[in-house]
Amino acid sequence: MAVLEELGGLKYVRLASGRRICYKEQGVRREEAKRQLMVLHGLGSSRLASMPGVSDTLLKAYGVKIVAIDRPGYGRSDCDTEQTFKSSVQDIEEVADALSMGDKFWLLGYSCGGAFCWACARYIPHRLAGVCLWAPAGNYYWKGISDEERSAMWKDLVSSNKFIFGLGRRTPSWILRLYTQHFVRPGSNWFKRLEHTLSAPDRQHLLIYGPDGSLIRDNTESMTWNKGFGMSKDIELLKSDWGFEPEDVAGVYKGPFHIWQGVEDNLIPVGLQRWVKSVVPELVDLYEKIT
Repeated sequence: MAVLEELGGLKYVRLASGRRICYKEQGVRREEAKRQLMVLHGLGSSRLASMPGVSDTLLKAYGVKIVAIDRPGYGRSDCDTEQTFKSSVQDIEEVADALSMGDKFWLLGYSCGGAFCWACARYIPHRLAGVCLWAPAGNYYWKGISDEERSAMWKDLVSSNKFIFGLGRRTPSWILRLYTQHFVRPGSNWFKRLEHTLSAPDRQHLLIYGPDGSLIRDNTESMTWNKGFGMSKDIELLKSDWGFEPEDVAGVYKGPFHIWQGVEDNLIPVGLQRWVKSVVPELVDLYEKIT
């Protein structure tokens, strides 16, 4: 049974396995919450990102409780060397129960965090009140994607993402681990190059935070303690056989499933979301943001 712990001012859920998941809370108290939302961060991020831009005033007005977690191997959460999509879902459900998030809770996934929201909709559909995805990662090798469609999606990716996902499909896990440990560090050239290759709207958004703002703190928190383990595991899982197709999710999950995607986004291509919408139109509500 999971238990709650506090250490050094940080909050943890210690899972039945003994691993710890670090979390951050925002909004109203659990007893006052009308809606409870768990946030799953993206690649190279952490619980500190939570839901960028949202204020406690807004959360209180709508009676929302947010729980933002460090996914395994990120931030202050322990690594899971045997992590799979199914085990990640089990962690999420265990955290939700430990924090009394109710019979059903909402999920919000950013980028790679969206992949694990897909998995939750597949494996614990009865626990979800709704799913919201922000430019979510998908599986470029889902069975229904043709070679032509995959090539078109791939063409819209920045070179750094092409390299990462290409590296993931061809490279043993231990090399991925070395790569994220030694070449993908806060303040490294990898992060600096990534910022320069972002789309114009994303670069404009970064100006809000400034050179030493919350984005830098989030990246530092994400990659420092576990030395990039979470990122290497993400890459390993994203390039693997997920064990389900979008049609499998649509067959078991009947709740709200919203995807927001920027048309100019070059980290996750809009073509991926359009393909998902085309194969499971009854499941997905897709909102495209045009600058």
